[in-house]
This record gives sequence, structure tokens and C-alpha cells, in this order.
Amino acid sequence: MKKRINLITVAVLMTMTGLVTYVITFFWVSNNLSAQLDTYGTHREELKTFFDTLDYIDNNFVGDTERAAQAQGAAAGLVASLGDTWSHFFSPEEFEQYLDNQSNSFTGIGIEADLTQTDCILIAKVEPNSPAEAAGLLPGDRISHVDGTAVAEVGLAAAIAMVRGEEFTSVTLTVARPSEGGGSFELDIERKTILQEAVTSRIIENYGVVKIVNFSGRADAEFTEQVNNLLDAGVKGFVFDVRNNPGGSLPILVDMLDMLLPEGELVTLRYKDGRVDINVSAANCIELPMAVLINRDSVSAAELFAADLKEYGWATLVGEATGGKGYAQETFRLTDGSGLYLSTSEYFTSKGVSLAGSGLTPDEEVALEDDERQYIGSMDPTTDRQLATALEILSRG
Repeated sequence: MKKRINLITVAVLMTMTGLVTYVITFFWVSNNLSAQLDTYGTHREELKTFFDTLDYIDNNFVGDTERAAQAQGAAAGLVASLGDTWSHFFSPEEFEQYLDNQSNSFTGIGIEADLTQTDCILIAKVEPNSPAEAAGLLPGDRISHVDGTAVAEVGLAAAIAMVRGEEFTSVTLTVARPSEGGGSFELDIERKTILQEAVTSRIIENYGVVKIVNFSGRADAEFTEQVNNLLDAGVKGFVFDVRNNPGGSLPILVDMLDMLLPEGELVTLRYKDGRVDINVSAANCIELPMAVLINRDSVSAAELFAADLKEYGWATLVGEATGGKGYAQETFRLTDGSGLYLSTSEYFTSKGVSLAGSGLTPDEEVALEDDERQYIGSMDPTTDRQLATALEILSRG
């Protein structure tokens, strides 16, 4: 009898537990659904212009429509409406190209553009052993049309995307060469996959000159190897060249600064929700004279690299003022394969300074003429006055 009562009790308890769980789950789902409907209703009202436009297109537009293209166009417009220079929407094709670039491997012709020009692709650098070099393109050349489309009409970002494409396909460029004072000419160039070295170096006058192309891919590993090799060779100091450097990954930047600087704060990130992320360096450091070359296209991680070395009293800045960037971005893959590159935090230097809008002013200003910019990264002080000035400053001791 006792055993029968225990079994009945267990059955009743299990039923009650199931009923309570059901009731709690029901109310949670109901409340959650209600909250989502309220949010949707609020968004629907806030985005009434968008939904009205979509309705008019669906009901009245006489041409063909494609919902996926409309969604991507709307997303691109939404990001553009932020007015943030650094936030971008990528189509699926553009997003794959972006990811390739982050690994320092991309398909194209092997040129680097001056980002300050928008009506043409002004070539800032031609990659060694690239299709562009083989075709005779030079720094300073201006590409006005890509496959017959004017750069000024589609914008710089779209034009650069058009230059890239599938390997072994060709692109037709309309090029002007102001250095020779002539008119424009056309070139057909076959695209190839290009592996880019992020860090290169050489010894000049017993100083290590290190060119940092970007802070992506394996840049930190390459940097560590190059700097250690120069230390083993007994260099008296370093010139770090971050001119025309578009930035890259924060962890890679922190690794590189950690090798150079003593213990302390490096970069602080502050997020919308109030979170604060402080990146620090360990005690090991390199105590040798240093200079950093900067210019208007030293952006993001490149600016922070130069700023921290200056703030620690570790390096002299030489060259031209930087543009001033103060937001860090994160990348998100969307459901259709497109991508979102969105500013999600503010960043600050080792001393808590924001570079947004102000950038860095060099300790020793040396402005280059347009025809001199082709020698940036050549590691030749006879043609690069900014490099020559940095070496001269280091030699003073």
C-alpha cells in the first residue's frame, strides 16, 4: 500500500511540474512575442517612408524587380545614412574581396590607390612582380575609366572593385600620366592572384628601416621576424614606415607595439553599451632610437602605432599630418552572403587621446611633392626626403 501511495505521489508531482513548466513557458513565449510585435510595430512606424516606397514599387513599378537586389540596396543606403566614413555595406562579391584583402592575398592587377582622390584612381604604389608592373603602370598614374566606366561617376570604392575580379580575366584601363604631360592611353591587363608582404625591411646607414604595408594577415609574425633579424645584425635604431598604411587588425597592432614598448596601456576601446576594453603591453621592450614616417594615408592602426610610440617618448614622427580616425570597426556576415563593416567602438591612444578629426602632427614636417610620392616605400633616402630626414634625426643621437 505504501509503495502504491509513493508512485501516485510521484506521478502527481511530475504532472504538476510539467503543468507549471508549461504555464511559465507559455507566458514567457507570449510576453516575448508581444515584445517583438511591439518592436516590429515601432520599427514599421519609424520606417514608414521605406515601407511606403516599397509598396508603391511593388504595386506600380512597370519594370522587373528583384527582392534580393532591393534588400541589398536598402541596406547600403541605411549604412550610408549613418554619415560615417568608415562604415560600409558589401555585396556578397565585394565582401569576399574584402576578406581576401585581410589575408594579404587578393586577385587584381597589383596597385595601391591614394584614398584622397575620388575622381580617379591615383596610383600610390605598384606591387613588385605584379601585372600592373609588367604593363608599365607607375606611381602617379591616374586611372580615369575602368572598362569604359568613369571613376568619377561610380566612385572610388566601386571603381577599385571593378579593377579586381576573377583570376585570368582582363580589365581595360584608361590611364593618364601627368609626369609626362601627355594625353590618356588604354591598357588591357590580366588579373592574377597577388600575395602581398605586409612587412619588408633593409639596413641603411646601420639603421633598420621597416616598411609596414598594413596590420592584417601575418603582419605581426612578419614584423617580429624582420625586427629580430635587424637586431641580430646590430642596428643602431629603427625607422618604421607606416605611410599609405590603411590599418588592419587591433590584435596584430597590439602584438607589434608590445614588442617595442615597455609595460603599460596601449589602446582603449569604448563600446556603445559602456564596455571598456584596455589593451596593454608587457615589460619587455626595445630601447633603441626610433622614428616613424607618417602621411595623410596613415590610417587607423597606423595612426595608433605612431601615436603610442610618440606618447611613450620612444619615437620621433616625421612626414605629414595624418587624417584622423577615431572609430574601430567590426565585420558581420549577413544571411545572403553580403557583409557589414560597422563602427562599433571609439578608440583612444595610450594616454587616452582620441585621434578623430585631429590625427597626428609630425615632430618634423616634410611635405612631398606629387611626383615624389612614387618613391614612398622604396627605402632609398636619395629619392625619399622623408626617409632621409628620419635617418638624419636618428644620427644626431
